[in-house]
Amino acid sequence: MPKKTFFNLSDEKRRNIIDIALDEFATNGYSKTSINAIVSRADIAKGSVYQYFNDKKDFYLFLVKYVKELYVEHRSKDIGDIHAQSMRVSLKKTIMFFRRFLDNYPNEVRFYFALVGDSSIPFYEEISKIITDPSIRYVRDIISSAKANGELREDIDENMLSFALVALITSFQQASVSESTGAFYGMRADSIGSLSKNADKLIDLVFDGISSR
Repeated sequence: MPKKTFFNLSDEKRRNIIDIALDEFATNGYSKTSINAIVSRADIAKGSVYQYFNDKKDFYLFLVKYVKELYVEHRSKDIGDIHAQSMRVSLKKTIMFFRRFLDNYPNEVRFYFALVGDSSIPFYEEISKIITDPSIRYVRDIISSAKANGELREDIDENMLSFALVALITSFQQASVSESTGAFYGMRADSIGSLSKNADKLIDLVFDGISSR
């Protein structure tokens, strides 16, 4: 994680370094991204980076954590208190939030999708923990609240439901920012109305099931 010297930088300079690094890693992938390219664009000495981070891996893990924490922070403000609203409302808000996050933080979202498909990262387990653990805790919190409020069956397997919901939310979010993927599932990624309508359909499937019996 960053050294104290990184946080001693001005907000503008720190933000500039982050933005450039996000773009370089998203464009070139982890293995092909050069620290030289980052420092050249940021107009800082190469040695300065190692005053801020231990190495390239340390820098990258910081960016992963930064993006995830930014997402969680804004999601919390957008979704509101999940204990004070129904599970349906929380799920709908969660599914739709990602599109708004993209509109405000396109560079961060591009970095996120790039790392998900980057097979050149040799420490993906560490990244997965940073990305996945908060999402699982969040969904389990929604499930526990819904169960306490009598919205779910008492015998529901919370682990399996958590697994299913994280997968559904993640897949929908990916479709909501990709025109080709969205179109494959009959959704228009450029239309909030279309996404909202299909989010309701997905949530109905979760609550109503798919069996004819």
